Amino acid sequence: MQLGISTASFYSRMLTEDALTTVKELGADVCEVFLDSYCEYEPDFGAVLYERVRELNLEVLSVHAMSQQFEPQLFSLSVRQREDALKLMQKVLTQGRLLGAQRMVFHGPARLRGAVRNAQYKRIGPIVSDLADMAGDYGIRLAWENVSWCLFSYPEFVSEIMDYIKSDNLGFTLDIKQAVRSGRNPFEYLEAMGGRLCHVHLCDYDLSKQDFGLCLPGKGTFDFGRLFKTLDSSGYDGAAMIEPYSDIYGSVEEIGDSLAAMRLINGEM
Repeated sequence: MQLGISTASFYSRMLTEDALTTVKELGADVCEVFLDSYCEYEPDFGAVLYERVRELNLEVLSVHAMSQQFEPQLFSLSVRQREDALKLMQKVLTQGRLLGAQRMVFHGPARLRGAVRNAQYKRIGPIVSDLADMAGDYGIRLAWENVSWCLFSYPEFVSEIMDYIKSDNLGFTLDIKQAVRSGRNPFEYLEAMGGRLCHVHLCDYDLSKQDFGLCLPGKGTFDFGRLFKTLDSSGYDGAAMIEPYSDIYGSVEEIGDSLAAMRLINGEM
């Protein structure tokens, strides 16, 4: 299993292209590129990222966009909103293909009070299935992530939505911090995702502390040894990216220490 760092870890601390340099300086050879805003979906910026990645000899395994900027509108009842959102997603996929990414992390519909019609599985399932097939046209797998404030916030959601999914190109991303923020054990999501798990976001926590005690991997109480052993025994061939919120650590060097700790644990499995 490849261990790397997501540039989302440096959100608001530095520009995306500069975050790539920091990722390499911290010792990672693989990464996830988090696109912060609309200008970063454009071809000119893709060229900047491509050159930076090539100079650094980094391998981009996944792309992740600021989902609130277009993903909710992919499920809108407005045709125009859906069409505009689809164009934005295609731009993100184009960036991913240019960078050689294998996955696109996807949040899907948010849980909005009163938006009952948008939450109907029989309506959103086929939409997601079509989006997954579209991602496949770019050589990228759509990796639906569990997120506390989105429709996919609980493990049982996987079996509920899969009745309406036909695409073989839909996978899932396990996000540890989002699982905890949802009040559930991360291993419940791992079991629910089964063979469709294709990406992992690493963070740590200590539930005895305020606000879930979110922290860098290796600084909390989560059992990474069990996680890596479970992934290994299941034949998991995806990647695991360190992806903390940028306000839960001090210096960026701490992320490098966390990566080293995860490599040590993974090497022991």
